[in-house]
This record gives sequence, C-alpha cells and structure tokens, in this order.
Amino acid sequence: MVTLIIAEKPNVARKIAYALAEGKPVRKAIGKVPHYEFMRDGKRIIVAPAVGHLFSLAPRMKTYGYPIFDIEWVPIYVAEKGKGYAKDYIKAIATLAKGANEFIIACDYDTEGEVIGYTVLKYACDVDPSKAKRMKFSALTKKDLLRAWYNIEPTINFGMADAGIARHVLDWYWGVNLSRALTSSIKRASGKWMVLSTGRVQGPTLKFLVDREKEIQDFKPTPYWVIKMLLEKNGEQYTATYEKERILDEEEAKRVVEEAKRGPAFVEKVEVRQQKRHPPVPFDLGTLQREAYSAFGYSPKKTLEIAQRLYEKGLQSYPRTSSQKLPKNLNFRTILQNLAKLSEYKPFAHALLGEERLKPVEGKKDDPAHPAIYPTGELSKPGDLTKDERNIYDLIVRRFLALFMEPAVRETMKVVVNSNSHRFILSGARTVKEGWLKVYGKYVKFDEVILPVFKEGEPVKVLQIKREKKKTKPPARYSPAAVIKRMEDLGIGTKATRAQILETLYNRGYIEGKRKIKVTPLGMRVVEALEKNVPDIVSVELTKAFEENMEKIMAGKANREQVIEESKNQLVKILQVFREKELDIGKMLLESTGTGVTLSKATAKKRGAVKELSEEEEREVQRTVDGGTDSKKAKARKPEKRPLVIGKCPKCGGDLVVRYNRKTGKRFVGCSNWPKCDVTYPLLQRGEIIPTDKTCCGGAPVVKIRERGREYEVCVDMNCRDWRKK
Repeated sequence: MVTLIIAEKPNVARKIAYALAEGKPVRKAIGKVPHYEFMRDGKRIIVAPAVGHLFSLAPRMKTYGYPIFDIEWVPIYVAEKGKGYAKDYIKAIATLAKGANEFIIACDYDTEGEVIGYTVLKYACDVDPSKAKRMKFSALTKKDLLRAWYNIEPTINFGMADAGIARHVLDWYWGVNLSRALTSSIKRASGKWMVLSTGRVQGPTLKFLVDREKEIQDFKPTPYWVIKMLLEKNGEQYTATYEKERILDEEEAKRVVEEAKRGPAFVEKVEVRQQKRHPPVPFDLGTLQREAYSAFGYSPKKTLEIAQRLYEKGLQSYPRTSSQKLPKNLNFRTILQNLAKLSEYKPFAHALLGEERLKPVEGKKDDPAHPAIYPTGELSKPGDLTKDERNIYDLIVRRFLALFMEPAVRETMKVVVNSNSHRFILSGARTVKEGWLKVYGKYVKFDEVILPVFKEGEPVKVLQIKREKKKTKPPARYSPAAVIKRMEDLGIGTKATRAQILETLYNRGYIEGKRKIKVTPLGMRVVEALEKNVPDIVSVELTKAFEENMEKIMAGKANREQVIEESKNQLVKILQVFREKELDIGKMLLESTGTGVTLSKATAKKRGAVKELSEEEEREVQRTVDGGTDSKKAKARKPEKRPLVIGKCPKCGGDLVVRYNRKTGKRFVGCSNWPKCDVTYPLLQRGEIIPTDKTCCGGAPVVKIRERGREYEVCVDMNCRDWRKK
C-alpha cells in the first residue's frame, strides 16, 4: 500500500514529510524534483510537491478574433511562456502516481489549492479526483499537520474546486475576449495593432479609480475662513478654534473677530471624559495589508508574499483568510510560552501567562476555510528572516499579544472659552492607562495633547484672535491599501486576488503612483470608452453578482456548469454590442494611446500599450500583423525559386503569391503585378501554406496552415470577422 500526498510547493512537502514521518523521511528525486518517503501507521507514504498551478486554460485550437470559448486544461508550460520547469514536476508526479494506491491532496485549503489538487489528480495522475482524500490545515506546525492526518477528509472539497474552476473559466472568457475586443477596436480604427486589456474584476476596479480621478479633476475649491484664539496659561500658549469650523462669508468672519476681541474671555464650560479603547481584532488578510501599508509602506501584494513565506516557514497561520476569529482549540498558553523565549515579547507574554483566563478579542467576520492570522509559536533561527519578514512577523505577534490585554483608557478634555458671547473650543487628549498599547502602541498613533487644569468661570488671558483664509480640498486619491478596502466593500475580487488585480492595473499602464494612485490618460480613456459604449464591462453590480455565484457554487447552492453557461451567454451579448460599436470605441481609445503599432514588450511599455493575452497569443497576433519575428531563422530564410500561388488578386486579377521581405526574410502575400498593383496581406511565419481555392472578405484567399500535426484554415485579410474557417 503506497499513499501519495500532493503538496502545493517543495518546502511545504518537506514540512509535511518531517511532521508525519516516524523517524526521518528519506529524500529522493526524479530528475530535479524532490520527494520524500517514510512510514506512518504501517503505511508507506510519499510526499511530492507541485509548484503552484501545473495546469492552465488555453484555446483548444489556435484562433483569432472574438468571441472564443473553446478552451481546455493543458500543462501550464504549454499555455504560458517561461513555465518550462513545470514539465519536470508533472513528470515526477505522474511517475509516482503509477505506483500509488491512495491519493491525498495537501495543498493550501482554499479555492486555488483545490483547483491545483483537482487538476494534478485528473491530468497528471490520471486519477478520478473523487477518489482522493484531503488533509486540511491552517498552519504548518507538526501539531497541526498531525491533527490534519488523523482527521483526514474523505474527499477533496468539491464546492471549493467547482468554484475555483468556474472562476478560472470565467476569468479566461472575460479577460481574453474583452482584451481581444479592445485590441481589435484599435486595429479597426487605426489599421495598426496596440494590445490593450480589461477583465471581469479589472474593469470595475479601474472604474471606481477613474470616478475618483474625475472628482479630483472636476473639483473647484471654495474659499472659507477659520478663526483661532491664541491664549496663555501658566506661561504656556494654547490654540482654541471657533465653534463654527468653517465660515463661508469673509464679512461674517471679520465681524466675529472684531466682536470676540472686545472680550472679556472666560472659561464657560469644562468637559472631561474617559473612554475605553479595546484592542484591535485579529488580522484577516485585508486588515494585515492595510496595517502593513500604514506601518511600512508595503504594497498589498508585497505583504501577501511576505505573509505567505512566513506561513511556509511555519511561523504564522495561513494568510489568505477573511476571518477575524481564532480557532477554538488553539492552545494560547503554549504559543505565549514560546513567544516568551524572544526578548522583545518576553515581558508581555509573561504578564499574560500570569492571567488565570486567556480570552482574546475577536471581530465579526468569519471564514469557513481558515481562522484569523496568528503566530504559531514556532521560532525561527537568528538570521533566518529578512528585514521585511521580521517586520510583518513583529506586526502579527504584537497584534496577537494585544488581543489578550486590558483595554487602554483615553481621557479627553474639552474647554469652552467664551469671549463676548463667541465660543472657542480648546481640546486635549491623553492616555491614562496604556493597556494593550504597551505592546501594540508602536503601530497605533494617538495624539497626546496635555492641557492644564481649567476651572469654569476663570478668566482667560487672550494673546490674539485672528482669521485664516483656506480653501476646500479635493477628495484624496486612493492609496493601494484603500483600493483593497474599497474592493472588499464593493464585493469584487477575493481576498486572494485583490492585490494581484491592483498590481495588474499598474502593469497595464492604467494607474501610477505607489502611495497616491493616479489614473493615467490611457486608463481614463479605456473606462470612458467602455462606459459610454458597453457599460456592463465596468459594472460593479455585474461583477459582484458573479462573486455571489461563486459563493453559491462553493456552498453547493449553484451548479458550476450552469453558472459558467449563464455568464458566457451574458458575455456573448456584451460582445455583440461591443462589435457594433467597435469602431467608435477604437477612435476614443486612440485619443490617449496614439496610433503607433506596438510589437515588443519594451515598446509596449514605452508607448503605454498593455496586454492580457498570454505571451504565446501575443506572439501569434504579432506574427499575423507583420508576418513574423526578426529571428535569425527568418533572416536566413531564402525565397523559393517559384513563388507559391495562393489565389487571384481581387483588385487586378493577377496571381497572389507568397513573397519574402529582402531585409527581414519574413513572408507575406503580394500581387504578381507589383508595383502596378499594391495589394498585400500578412502571413503567419510558421507552418506549411497550402492553397484552398476558397475566398472570403471581398475575394481575399483562404489558405490552409499545416503545423505540428494540425491543420486549420485562415482568411489572409486581417479585418476578417472570423479568421478560422471551419
């Protein structure tokens, strides 16, 4: 009996092996891919790693234009450039699977982890996913992994798997089709290519950023006046503010100043209040990202990456969670005892260990998959953590310690000064009891404004009363952390994807500015063109509805295929509208993008062009546009002695033949009567070209392309609505 456990990453596989092994596991390798073998409870167990997703979606056949829905799961190195390393992992898992009798998925317990496990089982192991079991854990400690082993789930979570698969399919449908549509609109308007993109969540996110940008652009400042009183007590000066915070009329401001100056000024009222400030709730991913941005300036994506590394090192629990509640069975004392071994946390941990009962503060949000983020109590060796990792770890540990501590007590003081029936407010605040601020105060900012004792009725020595002219300010631009919070509030994206969506908008050239986000002219124009012509593409409501459907699939209340089909039908309708308005959309986009063609990533970045199509799809588009790439093979290719005739010229009736550019060696279609006739068409650079005697698009020939054992037909006219002729 051989049990094969599939982990999500190599270092996680190692953690699992060392936690479960009775003794020391044996490390072996198939090629460069490690795996671990050991015995447990009389079973021979092998733990093998993936490296994240090993399979991805791609078109079943190469095709161009839109819409396209005929897709399939393929090895990720087939779908994406630069993923060649995945081939070794797929091969290793497939080899080990042949000798296994039992399969267990031990990937991260979320939708992505379930998709990774499902696709590995189905396509690498050639095993029915329903036959596999599931290890469920939220931390990579030996205790948590052993608990997961002895409480193993009988099957993978098909609700999560179905929801994850549906999300992948819909993201592909919307991202690729809408990106192709945008790109096609530019081509139709300018005759040249510029690859643009949008997506199911990307569009609505950019939309609310554009809305804020427009608010700022349209904002007209309004002048107003504030009145301040400078007073003195015990040799110290203090500033009180007029009870009416803003005065819009300058004459009224002048009158108030003149009347208040006449006095006399005295203390009319003194209010002193004390208020408890309870500790902050445990971290979910969103609050951790916002706190890390505030404390260290880390982007949401960077924070997630750091937290993921700490999780894989066993130092904290799983970060992709929306819960603000800790596990009921978590041994708080054991964690505190271990944290007490670290000098910076020792006094706080020891104080808590002296308490008879440990009850943490918790928030309202819950997550059925994982608890809130907490330190596991496992300790790293000196030098094991980078500076960024130490920062995030410190933030998480101090937050955890604060949960068990007493509330802080803040005292506020409000002094009302009356001067000739005009009232001025002097405010003070101080911390009278630190409580949880002792441990977490370095990440919380409270103003400490200490006021002297004032008694009601006592006279006040006024040094000056003056008015200050100010102007209203436009709404503030979103920070990266504020974008994540806004996405949460709107219900778009997921806890695991929001940071990446934001990063994508940066990469696309739609936004700029790391601390204050500004939408670029290109980003503004993309949203304006879509909002005017096809508003559903940037609809928050539509995207939110999709997210709700994903939740229903996960809960078993909706069918995966039905949700995909409904979304597909909705997208088809949107693309029909897009096609009708394609030229208008293209013209609007040209106002910000220019009319130049972008063919390389470097050029695209310089010109502001962006892409969402895969690397291979972009190369195919480029080959279609210019007939190929500047490869050495293309330059070295020699023209055939007898040009291949593929049809008749629709303009002059001459032969259309395959020709080669003398400088680049790239092939294209040209009329035999050149230069009298200037008809030309681009051609794909790979594959054998076979004439078909078919025509399309005003007489343009259709040719058959034969490559890698496949054949397909294409119209050589770039403006053809359906390139592939079935």
